[in-house]
Amino acid sequence: MAAQFMPADGRFSEAEEFEGSLHGHTIGNASIGRFSALHHCFERTDRRIRRDSLDDFVLLFVESGTTLSSQQGREVMLHAGDITLNDSGRPFIHDLNTSSLLLLRMPRAMLLSRFARAESLVNVKIAENQPMALLLAQMMKEAIRLDPNAPSAARARYASALVDTLTAAMEIQLQHEGATSACRHDQLYKQALEYIDTHFDDDELCIDTLANELHVSERTLSRVFAVRGTTAMQQIWRRRLEASYAVLSEGKVRQVTQAAYQCGFADLSHFCRLFKKVYGASPSTVLKAR
Repeated sequence: MAAQFMPADGRFSEAEEFEGSLHGHTIGNASIGRFSALHHCFERTDRRIRRDSLDDFVLLFVESGTTLSSQQGREVMLHAGDITLNDSGRPFIHDLNTSSLLLLRMPRAMLLSRFARAESLVNVKIAENQPMALLLAQMMKEAIRLDPNAPSAARARYASALVDTLTAAMEIQLQHEGATSACRHDQLYKQALEYIDTHFDDDELCIDTLANELHVSERTLSRVFAVRGTTAMQQIWRRRLEASYAVLSEGKVRQVTQAAYQCGFADLSHFCRLFKKVYGASPSTVLKAR
């Protein structure tokens, strides 16, 4: 496996004698192989990468057993039926306990020319919970069974079809993840507005407080508001101004300072400037006109 697909260093238990097998063949510009072995770790280091300069992508399909794969700061446990994409141009560690593993090695350009964002799905489960997973798995099984003496053009077309199927699976996956993320952001935006609506009178309310209460980072919260052309603080000021205008125009307070402090403004002069900028009249004018 190391010599054929992704040169790496193996680590084996001293308590057992290592046994393993690999067989396969080329299909067009790609290579397909079936690997099986006793439990061991398989690590591709920066040193290895500098030595051989290999930067192909390798698609792994676990037919049976398990594989714990670590790459690009991601760790994923693969069980029978799972598929993931590895990048041989970057370090990785595989803890292999598989009795059968299919590998499809393809040139980097072959995949990136079809799907430029392929690198964003390295070491994640490809097509998980998608019908595409079954199709990909079946195509890899058929690829290993292809007659090595079949016409080279036919074998190249099959390899191209397999990579096209992988591309379609990744496109669907990213679209689904994008929709899921958008849904989460919509929910977060709604929760933020609800919290602002019930806590605007707290003069210490700010984006830091809001993020902590919603259990997200300030960066995430800022991004949620930014895509809607606003900021969390702008929404806090807006809600405070709306509340202050209501209590002033409805005569629920006797003094401007009451309205300011009651609605979360700690700085009276700042309140007056904002109020006049938004409503075109000073708070005292609105209070007197009620």
